[in-house]
Amino acid sequence: MEEKNFVLTVENDDSPIIITVPHGGMTNLYASWLDVFFKKRVKNEDPEENIVKGERIVLEGDSHISHLVGDILKKYPANLITGLLPRAFVDYNRFVPEVAYADEKVKPFYDAYHIAISNAIERLKKNPMLKDNIFLFDFHGFGKQPIENRQFDIILGTNGESCPSRADKFMYDYFKGKYQIFCAGVDGLPEESEFYKGDTTNLFYYKKYGIQSLLVEVAPKFRSSKIENSKENGIKLAEELANYFKKVDSESRGHKTKVWL
Repeated sequence: MEEKNFVLTVENDDSPIIITVPHGGMTNLYASWLDVFFKKRVKNEDPEENIVKGERIVLEGDSHISHLVGDILKKYPANLITGLLPRAFVDYNRFVPEVAYADEKVKPFYDAYHIAISNAIERLKKNPMLKDNIFLFDFHGFGKQPIENRQFDIILGTNGESCPSRADKFMYDYFKGKYQIFCAGVDGLPEESEFYKGDTTNLFYYKKYGIQSLLVEVAPKFRSSKIENSKENGIKLAEELANYFKKVDSESRGHKTKVWL
């Protein structure tokens, strides 16, 4: 484990799994002292002005998603890249500079996060057993449900293109008997909603490197201190996710990109 430039990384050259966490670092409240050094990002009163070149300005972090991911790593040693600066100052999950940060002094730390992801992918591509099957899972927390009167535990997003091997369908099939999981177009589910399309980090690195990549959104019941038994629920879900990653690892190792149908 290493922390440098507000980026926490964990490396495992023998795992094809990369987990990214762009909004699970310091909370906005805890890191409010950083405004001594950096200018904060701001939202406009007009919602339309909060969308710049197709990217939306959002300031809230994903509560306790790093705790859940940490519990995954206790059971399965994936590669990890976590951005530690709060979202009030930087959104690591945006690619339009004026949306990602408001202060040029933040740019080196934003760049460090994405350099860490690229370094992880390039490092794993050197392993002949893994190079054809590298998977990036971009972990987030969500609040608003994608379908009215439905309660999902996990939402998957690929923008319809970042998982040509159908790793998202494989994940859906693995979890559907245990959790309520949204996967676009499966079992009568509609297309991805505007908020959970998986059109940022996962899509960017799929296009750049050709790796299988998807957005994973986790409901508050697994990570909110305001919800009873959320800690216990989160630990259980983390163990299930670790078991899923073990299965992905074992079934894809040494093969060209596997198609799960």
